[in-house]
Amino acid sequence: MAEQTRSDGLLFYVNGEKIIEKNPDPEAMLLSYLRKKLRLTGTKYGCGGGGCGACTVMVSRYDPQTKNINHWSVNACLLPVCQLHRAAVTTVEGIGSTKTKLHPVQERIAKAHGSQCGFCTPGMVMSMYTLLRNNPQPTMEDVTEGLAGNLCRCTGYRPIVEGYRTFCESENCCQLNGSACNMANGNENGSVQPIENGQPELFSKDDLLSLDPTQDLIFPPELMRLAEVKDQSTQRFCGERMTWINPGSLDELLQLKAVYPQAPLVLGNTNIGLDMKFKGIFHPVIISPTQVPELFKVTQKPEGVCVGAGCSMSVLKSVLERSINDFPPESTHMFRALLQQIKLVGGQQIRNVATLGGNIASAYPNSDLTPVLAAGRCTLVALSKDGRRRVSIDKDFFLGFAKTILKPDEMVLSVFIPATRPNEIVHAFRHAPRKESALATVNAGMRVWFNENSNVVKEISIYYGGVGATILSAERACQQIVGSHIDFSEALKLPSVVDVITAKDIPGKRFRTFIGYDEELLAEDEVTCVGQMVCAVVADSKAHAKRGAAAVKISYEDLQDRIFTVEEAIEKESFFLPRRKIERGDVEKGLREAEQVYEGEIRIGGQEHFYLETQSFLVIPIGEEKEMKVYLSTQHPAFTQESVAETLGIPSNRVSCHVKRLGGAFGGKVTKTAILASITAVAAWKTGRPVRCVLERGEDMLITGGRHPVWGKYKVGFMKNGRITAADFQYYANAGNTADESVLVAEKILLHLDNAYNIPNLRGQSAACKTNLPSNTAFRGFGVPQCMLVIESMIDDVALKLSRLPEEIREINMYKDVSLTHYKMEFDPENLVRCWNECMEKADFRQRRQAIDLFNQQNQFKKRGIAIVPIKYGIGFSEGFLNQAAALVHIYKDGSVLVSHGGTEMGQGIHTKIQQVTSRELNIPASLIHISETSTQCVPNTCSSAASFGTDANGMAVKDACQILYNRLEPIRKKNPKGTWQNWITTAFLEKISLSATGYYRGHDLGMDWEKQEGKPYAYFTYAVGCSEVELDCLTGEYRTLKTDIVVDIGRSINPSIDIGQIEGAFMQGLGLYTMEELKFSPSGVLYTRGPGQYKIPSFCDVPLKFNIYLLAGSSNPHAIYSSKGIGEPTVFLGSCVFFAIKDAVTAARKDADLTGPFQLNSPATPERACLACATHFTKMVAQSGSTSGPAQPWALNI
Repeated sequence: MAEQTRSDGLLFYVNGEKIIEKNPDPEAMLLSYLRKKLRLTGTKYGCGGGGCGACTVMVSRYDPQTKNINHWSVNACLLPVCQLHRAAVTTVEGIGSTKTKLHPVQERIAKAHGSQCGFCTPGMVMSMYTLLRNNPQPTMEDVTEGLAGNLCRCTGYRPIVEGYRTFCESENCCQLNGSACNMANGNENGSVQPIENGQPELFSKDDLLSLDPTQDLIFPPELMRLAEVKDQSTQRFCGERMTWINPGSLDELLQLKAVYPQAPLVLGNTNIGLDMKFKGIFHPVIISPTQVPELFKVTQKPEGVCVGAGCSMSVLKSVLERSINDFPPESTHMFRALLQQIKLVGGQQIRNVATLGGNIASAYPNSDLTPVLAAGRCTLVALSKDGRRRVSIDKDFFLGFAKTILKPDEMVLSVFIPATRPNEIVHAFRHAPRKESALATVNAGMRVWFNENSNVVKEISIYYGGVGATILSAERACQQIVGSHIDFSEALKLPSVVDVITAKDIPGKRFRTFIGYDEELLAEDEVTCVGQMVCAVVADSKAHAKRGAAAVKISYEDLQDRIFTVEEAIEKESFFLPRRKIERGDVEKGLREAEQVYEGEIRIGGQEHFYLETQSFLVIPIGEEKEMKVYLSTQHPAFTQESVAETLGIPSNRVSCHVKRLGGAFGGKVTKTAILASITAVAAWKTGRPVRCVLERGEDMLITGGRHPVWGKYKVGFMKNGRITAADFQYYANAGNTADESVLVAEKILLHLDNAYNIPNLRGQSAACKTNLPSNTAFRGFGVPQCMLVIESMIDDVALKLSRLPEEIREINMYKDVSLTHYKMEFDPENLVRCWNECMEKADFRQRRQAIDLFNQQNQFKKRGIAIVPIKYGIGFSEGFLNQAAALVHIYKDGSVLVSHGGTEMGQGIHTKIQQVTSRELNIPASLIHISETSTQCVPNTCSSAASFGTDANGMAVKDACQILYNRLEPIRKKNPKGTWQNWITTAFLEKISLSATGYYRGHDLGMDWEKQEGKPYAYFTYAVGCSEVELDCLTGEYRTLKTDIVVDIGRSINPSIDIGQIEGAFMQGLGLYTMEELKFSPSGVLYTRGPGQYKIPSFCDVPLKFNIYLLAGSSNPHAIYSSKGIGEPTVFLGSCVFFAIKDAVTAARKDADLTGPFQLNSPATPERACLACATHFTKMVAQSGSTSGPAQPWALNI
């Protein structure tokens, strides 16, 4: 059949506007098209791989067969523009805005405080909006399923769920999984305010906009008319180096496959797209058969169901659900097993586009479907121009990684899923780092067919995935190279590549200095880790720049004596100096006099920041006087300003840094951000043109480092009554290849090693180990979450040695009266004790402990555990000069107020709190106050927004400026006491009174003398106590957090809603740190986990089923603005109460195995670690069945 090519271009709609693209770029994704061409920037780039949901939009199509309009939530980063023919796209701008009118979906997430940094919010909104377009009255299960493909690093998810719970039809929907909306509402002094129905809430549901479907954009009638016309013509779009073909019929598709046998078929683009984007695989021709109806045909027969290979996972899910209802129950085991896996394949956005045929043909070893399809006797129809054949999906189908027996010119037409026969059972198994939206670590499909009325097996089939290169076992390995020679001549030959920037192009300093150590901006002679930057390619587009980078050739020589682990660093004495030590009392004497002494250790893994917005920069050279404007995402604009100026060799007054807001940071946007901004500035300097740099997720994770892995060792002496007399700690932090802030992290570890416990004889030593891994940096908590896990593990071990409960040992040793820390700082722990007692009461701890003991006695392989953990966290910078702040406040003639301050808004709500401070001091409504951005032009020499001190410092500076202005207006107010604010401002202008003022806050004089081992490094302490209960499956190690109660002393909260959001988000980040987030490096130091596909942060499914936050009533704090307290960092550590609850459950399992006493459980307590620690007879069988052919090299380093 001759190809009938249509040349009228691509027709689609965006937010109701018709778009015709005559020749769209085949390599363009919808995300870049929306942001760059249409300037619709509400759709965000988060990961570029469909793993975070930040780029979610709604795509709608009309089905002429059913006469229905189908709405799908999709990831714009993976959706090719060339697939949009006759589709309607809706973005967040298309449903409402503050300029017109908010949509109820937007309003409710905002009012419920479900938006902190805000970067994930548009994606959340569009996922929920799409759900409501399909189902205006969803259940809570629909909501959580619809949002499962969206990640948030700030909120802890609870407020998002709370906001969208209001769309549910049922009044009692908030009881999902037994969860109650027990969120405490704080009044002015931070106390809990219950409402009349007993359900405290943080936002009013009384005045919410109602959902009115009649106000939504209609589906374009033109697209409906076009869909009714049968069109078999082919579309062909030619780009710079790729041709995209949309065949109009099956015959044409087969012709094309015969002509282009190597051309991939692309429907969902969830596999081919990722390979092209992240692995550099290139396809000159792509065939997209979205208009071939035979690929989407579904036929139900008595023997089973035949499903078109083009059907998406969402369609397949519906087909299976329908089949389960239509077939007799005994015939549905295969359908149920497959449905179980499909529900966990990606998020909703991925399931809406990923296809059944693509899942099979891609032949990925960790596919959740292929083991079940293979075990379940499924077959497929392979079709080519030469004919068709039926092929079994079995062990012979998969030849190797991403290889099958399909011929190059063959395609998968359909898949037959058989119904189960009498006495036949099919089951699926899946184990993953996270319950939802995570590739399986290992999975399996299992089928057994019994003889009738017998337990004799007639036939059995078991397939495993994730254990090798195919669904059969194989080994996996990686290589690393380190080196010296660069050849970028080939890159410069590529069209549109402008230049390649190396260290030789830097006109000023080629390095940044941190704590006395230099770090090269671009490596010149030696590369000391995989991920160290060597050069930067500048091109006219991101795609061309990536192509140019791939063409750069670098020859390497292996480094001698590579160091990856802290043990290797200790052996070779590889440290960043100074190594710190602190001691009080006589530790040796305390150990001698103790009735018992125990030595133990624990390892805490690292953690990726995973801010949703990756490192982003735009540097614009201004022609006059060598000026540079830098727009970026940083916590410390002044530091970047200084870095860029020194790199270019110009004064700081020629560089201005501008920060509107950050899509999350968590400590990861300070030092490395300055280096990346400096490199971008060199590119702009050399080319004389604006240069944008936005790291892709994998690049960001590889380059920027994260939380320090720590090895903690301890020796503890204690009495039989549980009183600890002495403790000696050693901490080794894996700093990576450069110093960064690692020595400061090691210092803060020692300052918090006591946590909440008054141990008379105490010693700590810490070291920042220099290794050949990417340099680690600041991360929310700055070493405290690591060091406190060490002392709490020690407490647990003491309890196990004495056969007592850990909470008893904690209470015995806790600070109770006015005391001195081990660095001789006096403090009153009254509120710490109050938090402990209130948490014990709110959690009903003792009664639940008894109920858990009874549950564990009655269950062999399900165990529950509970733990309660305190924290005493120092607020402020121990280097006193970092606690200062400044502000600039303008009042304009119309009475409106513009505030500038040194803090950056990254989701922690600092701008909102500053607005409240301004409103309170000037006695005007918040609607008159605006904060535009954080700019070094407005407020110079600012300090980093970090250490939970942003509001404390900047709030005081703004308060000072406002008081100056308010006092200037005093004569005006006295003359006209009944005048309005606007009257007073007009009069002040006419009387020549300045309406602009700078404010300054000197900050606390803090510091630490390490020679004397004493000082006052913190302004005050924030106290909190967390309690969690978990249920553990001892056979798999998987757990569920049943309930979490947290009591926090935050003084008199300026904004309880914001503070509770910070508490929840920090707790969930800590939960991830201690139970699931795991960085994996190859034996040669290559980071495996470079995106959401391999690295799992907590999702909606990980939120405790009952999650209660209580603010301690009656607390005040004279050391901070309005008696408030810093809260951003402290509660990260409270995620450890889940870790210790898991350990408590494991202890119960070990007791059944006659194992008592201390045992080591490292962090994160992944399901694998928890399962092995339970020491069931099954895990012993695994150990006994190991190979005897000698030790195998581990696939990943034990960092």
